Amino acid sequence: MGWRWIFFRITYACKKKTGCFSLKNKRLLSKSMHINWERLVSKIDLGQLNITDQSFKGDHSFIEKADQALSGNIFSFSSHYLNYWENGQLAWNINPENRRKAPLDKPWNKISDFGDFGDIKLIWEASRFPQVFYFINAYSLTKDNKYAHGCIRQIVDWCRRNPFPNGPHYKCGQEIAFRLFSWMIALDFFQNFVSNESKTIILRNIYISILRIDINIDYAAKSVRNNHSISESAGLIVVAVLFPEFPESPRLLKKGLSYLKKELGYQVYDDGAYIQHSMTYQRLVVDIVSFVLFICRKQQISLPIEITRTHHKMMVFLLSFMQKNGWLPNYGNNDGTNLFPASNADYRDFRPSLNFAAAVSKKTTPTDEPGERGICNLLGLTNNSLLPDCYENAFKDGGYYILRNSKCFGFMRAHTYKDRPGQCDMLHLDIWYNGHNIFCDSGSFSYNSKSRKIDGFEGTGGHNTIMINDADQMNKAGRFGWSPWITARVLHFSHQQIVAEHYGYQKLYGVVHRRSVRMTRNGFIINDRIMGTFDEIKIQQIWNTQNQAVQMDACSLRVKKSLIHSNIKGRVEKTYISNSYNHYSRGQKIIFETIQNKACEIETIIAFDHFNQ
Repeated sequence: MGWRWIFFRITYACKKKTGCFSLKNKRLLSKSMHINWERLVSKIDLGQLNITDQSFKGDHSFIEKADQALSGNIFSFSSHYLNYWENGQLAWNINPENRRKAPLDKPWNKISDFGDFGDIKLIWEASRFPQVFYFINAYSLTKDNKYAHGCIRQIVDWCRRNPFPNGPHYKCGQEIAFRLFSWMIALDFFQNFVSNESKTIILRNIYISILRIDINIDYAAKSVRNNHSISESAGLIVVAVLFPEFPESPRLLKKGLSYLKKELGYQVYDDGAYIQHSMTYQRLVVDIVSFVLFICRKQQISLPIEITRTHHKMMVFLLSFMQKNGWLPNYGNNDGTNLFPASNADYRDFRPSLNFAAAVSKKTTPTDEPGERGICNLLGLTNNSLLPDCYENAFKDGGYYILRNSKCFGFMRAHTYKDRPGQCDMLHLDIWYNGHNIFCDSGSFSYNSKSRKIDGFEGTGGHNTIMINDADQMNKAGRFGWSPWITARVLHFSHQQIVAEHYGYQKLYGVVHRRSVRMTRNGFIINDRIMGTFDEIKIQQIWNTQNQAVQMDACSLRVKKSLIHSNIKGRVEKTYISNSYNHYSRGQKIIFETIQNKACEIETIIAFDHFNQ
């Protein structure tokens, strides 16, 4: 990560131990107390926010989610319900799975990310307020005031029971930004249901929350160096634009724009690929920048051209991988974030986000299918056209290579890491047929689980590549790291074939893995060459799938109507596939295995529609 990173981390640790942040917390409280809130609140008209379309009509599937949310059962990570209810009220600091609580009597800077309360993301989820979108959808259809009152009541309750600076919800600036985005949408849509008392309570928290982001944004920008700094920069911009009455707004707007421009320039490669090597993280960043573009243009604030160009590059990258149903490969770390869950589209469906991005880019505007439009409908972006039909097949800076025809789609990862890798997955091959992910990435599941069954998600075994001696291509380094960073080289790429090799096993076993993937009319031919001078090793070619795999003979298996056949023997094992955070389902892992003490080749044929029935 470099000496600057190390120096910053050491300095930051010293500041935490010496009480620097405790002093900053006191200063923020003092600032808030010295504001004449009655006067300031009287100047702020919630109608000035001008965010949502009051004629928005939602989807009936959200009524149940809204009813559940009224009693603290929050549909979380866009996949399953988590129960935050305790003693007749929402317990904002509870882990809904183990019922343990993060402390509310300690300031944010003295609470660990990994305490005995378990995965802090489970505690944070309800406080991201995805339920705002459930309440808006339900109210738009039923006009039942209980949803409007319930929404505002939960926000006010949160403010009262999470006073700054105490508790886990001020630890992360990104979490604060996401919460404020949801609140501002709620304040605009339900503005007629916000009393003066509630308005004051909420605005006071927005004010001190954005100052909390301000005092510690360098941690995200200089230490974390990923989507966190983009989220926090966007938080500064959006609050400053929507609430120019706050004394610090001019300074925060200037600072936010400066940080956002710088962070996008650093984090987005020239070809539009993203530094975190993750489809869902890239969608998150596109959503964040789309929201900034939308808010700024509504208020006639001009943005640096670098921001809009980068936003477009990232959109084209994601469109290049999107299937007809809106799904993309489940590639890279996945923390379950769906920033604007305003429609009934599946979490894996990227069309709502890409429609939003296209609309604010004024490239091509959204389709008219409700599930595909999502946030566009809520924000009043109503023009009806198709998504841009633009894509690329090679992203050399990011290390992504695509083979496609009218029915087949495959992408392979071949990259020399310049930035921190998230998973151990070199030469992973994702295979789709007619929009269905036949052989897939196994996902992430959780960043803080002690369950042994999920150990393989991030490792080489969770990807469709070669594994040597049951070892990962890199060594695990801490909770989120791998070392040494892997190197790879692309030897050939065309619209029909890619050939690449990586050196992750060279130091440990003397092995170089070269993979050739050739696309045929109805499938793929994969040739894996294991090269080098080595002692006896176990070689496994791995294929993860959510489909049923049936053994046909020693070297052949049936997966749906497809045949996968190799020149070595194969077998099927149970595994787990995670399509969203904190949730997994059973899958199957096909393993072709051999023991060798010299260079060898494994040739595997995948033929679609091989079987008539």
